[in-house]
Amino acid sequence: MLGMKEYEQDYIDACRSRIESQVAVFHEVAQAARDHGDADVSGLEGALESLEYEYFNNMLIVLDGYFVDRLRGVEGKDGNALNEVRVLVRSLMENGGTVMADPTIGLDPARSVLRLEVGAPVTLTLQQYRRISDAFLREIESRFSRAED
Repeated sequence: MLGMKEYEQDYIDACRSRIESQVAVFHEVAQAARDHGDADVSGLEGALESLEYEYFNNMLIVLDGYFVDRLRGVEGKDGNALNEVRVLVRSLMENGGTVMADPTIGLDPARSVLRLEVGAPVTLTLQQYRRISDAFLREIESRFSRAED
């Protein structure tokens, strides 16, 4: 595929549904672990926190993958949520999970969804993932959604 200028709304909706299902699965597993944990849950909470970071960092890569062929010219370079995901995914894949600068994108942490500075670790929580995925999908709909015939 050479690049996408538009995505069908049905495709965007299906991606949103998969994201919601995957978030729900994580929540169910975490709750089940808490419900069946020992009296000493300190070790369990630490393990769940580590799992949460790994799970949602990987979910961010999956989210980007659903729309990996989006054209950068349509995406823009103004520091929007699409740019933020692009930078964070690249940071996860190429920089050991530490936010790296991208001189081609005007990403201002103070105006970004997650407010992560260059050099900060990418350790997404469920709430952070919900915020960034919601913003990302709204931006996809705004810039890439094909009107239904």
